[in-house]
Amino acid sequence: MSVGSVRIAELAAAGADVSPSFRHVYGDSPEQFVEVWGDPAAASATVIFVHGGYFRPRTDLSHARPLARALAESGVLVASVEYRRLGGQPLLLNDVAAAIESVCAELPRWGVSERARENLVVSGHSAGGCLVLAWASHLPAEGPRIRLRPLAPVTDLLREVEGELGDGAVLDYMGVRPEDDLEAYLRHDPRSRAALIPARVDVHSIHGDADATVDVEFSRVFPAALTELAGANHADVIDPDSPFFPQMRDLLLG
Repeated sequence: MSVGSVRIAELAAAGADVSPSFRHVYGDSPEQFVEVWGDPAAASATVIFVHGGYFRPRTDLSHARPLARALAESGVLVASVEYRRLGGQPLLLNDVAAAIESVCAELPRWGVSERARENLVVSGHSAGGCLVLAWASHLPAEGPRIRLRPLAPVTDLLREVEGELGDGAVLDYMGVRPEDDLEAYLRHDPRSRAALIPARVDVHSIHGDADATVDVEFSRVFPAALTELAGANHADVIDPDSPFFPQMRDLLLG
C-alpha cells in the first residue's frame, strides 16, 4: 500500500467526524447527493468537487470531507459530489453531469451571490479528475467561463487498460475492452476527447511528481496547463495537512 493510499484512508476516517452545512439530493438513488460546505451568502467563489477512488465502489466521498471543510474555511462554497459507484459506466459520468447541473441551478436559491456563481471552479481528484475532464468535453461551445482544476487525474483510459494499471480498475469500470466497444471509451476518455473541451473552460491540472498511484506522466502528455508539485504524492493534493496544501489551494482558487 502506497503512502498516498494510507493517507487517503486516514482522511476518510477523519471525515467521519465532520459534517457539511447541508446536503442536496440530485437523484433518486441514495448515492446521488451533494454535501455543501460553507456559507452560501458569504462565499466568494463556488467549488464543485468530485472525489476519486480509482472507480472502485468501496471509496466514497468521506475522504474528501477534510478538503471540503478546509476550502470552505477559505471563504468559498464547496459542493462535494457523491455518485453511484456500483454499475460502472455510464452511471458515474451521467451522475457527475447531473450533479453539476443541479448544483448550478440551486445556487441562486441557496443565496449564493452572482459574483460567486460566476466564479466557478470544477475540480476532481484521481478518477474524479477523469470524470470532470470527460464532463467538460461534452459541454456546448457557448456558456459561462469555468475553471477546471483536475487533481492527479486519470486521463487516458485506453493506456490504463493496456498497461493493466490500478489492478485493472479502469477495465472493471468500463466493463469492456476498447477493442470490443471503442464507442464507450470515446465517450469517457479524457485524452481522446481533449480537443472537444470548449475554449470557455480553462483547464489546469495539478499533480505531484512523487505520485505512485497515478503517474504524473499522464498529466504531462495531456494537452492542458500543468503544475507539478515536486515531492507530492497522490494524497498530498487533497490533504489539508500536507505542506503542499497552500499552493494547491491557491492554484485551485486563483
